[in-house]
Amino acid sequence: MGTAVFIAMVYRTAGVPGFDARLRGSGEAVFTADGEFPRIGLYSSPAGADGSACSLVLPGGEERAFEPPPYKHTVQGGGGEWSLVGAHPGAAGEHALVCDGAPGTVYAVAGLQDGSRFFGDLLTALASFVGTPLAGLLVGAPILVTTGVRRSRHRKRLLGERARHPYRP
Repeated sequence: MGTAVFIAMVYRTAGVPGFDARLRGSGEAVFTADGEFPRIGLYSSPAGADGSACSLVLPGGEERAFEPPPYKHTVQGGGGEWSLVGAHPGAAGEHALVCDGAPGTVYAVAGLQDGSRFFGDLLTALASFVGTPLAGLLVGAPILVTTGVRRSRHRKRLLGERARHPYRP
């Protein structure tokens, strides 16, 4: 059980994010952000493509360029290798991703986790991996002690009967 939770949490922490919109090359893709994440991230595939080729149209109609990402994130999966190439403060509402990129490049947007959520997922993964055996030891230790004490008393009682001296606890 602990191993399964560990694998699931590591996959969730380091896996491909759930993209809200994808766009190949040039064009526009509309998506709705629910405001759950503090930042909107721009990913590119192949990894390391030019993030300045895209901009974000905010719910008010204002077009903004993506800022450099707060951290490096490259992940394999979802049809290729993706890397985080830009970020913008998140806001709830309908957004548009506008790109003028190379035809073979795919851009996608997803909500970026803040550091505390990443740290929490990582701690949950480690706690499940270490915590399950530790819980087994905490439950099993009193059982082992109780069984050892009872066997010791039983052995003393049997030895006392054998020597014709009754055992008195």
